Amino acid sequence: MTGTAASLDTGGSGFAALPTGVDLTSAASGAWINLGLSLALPTAGTYHLDAIVRGNIGCMGTGENALITARLWDVTAGAIVPSSEAIVVQISEFAPGAATALQWNSSAAISVEYKPTSPRTIRLEAARTDIAGTTEVAGIGSDTIQRTTLRYARIA
Repeated sequence: MTGTAASLDTGGSGFAALPTGVDLTSAASGAWINLGLSLALPTAGTYHLDAIVRGNIGCMGTGENALITARLWDVTAGAIVPSSEAIVVQISEFAPGAATALQWNSSAAISVEYKPTSPRTIRLEAARTDIAGTTEVAGIGSDTIQRTTLRYARIA
């Protein structure tokens, strides 16, 4: 389930792009998955952290409701980066009657200011949550159509 990130880290800024998509279908509902996309913040300071996360989700049935969420995780501190949660894509189908096949694609941006007191490693994580029904397809996309990316810029 983990991709390998291509990255550029210059000290004052860093950038990484997920080279291929990550399948979330087999993960347990609500389980946070390390996407394999991380950056090292080299020193204490004030940073702008940004991510663009592309997701796709699909189901077949009636009464389906599922979503993919993303967050930034401070690996060093073992904690979520505050205010970094985002809904990437949600699918809901509440029409009664025959089963309907649905698949949605979307992307979300995460943008936060973060002030670590020491060097840190920040990674991007995602989770698929089935609220009702069963997800047939779910994943984080990254290809020539749109990359999933992670970036930092040290501002102080």
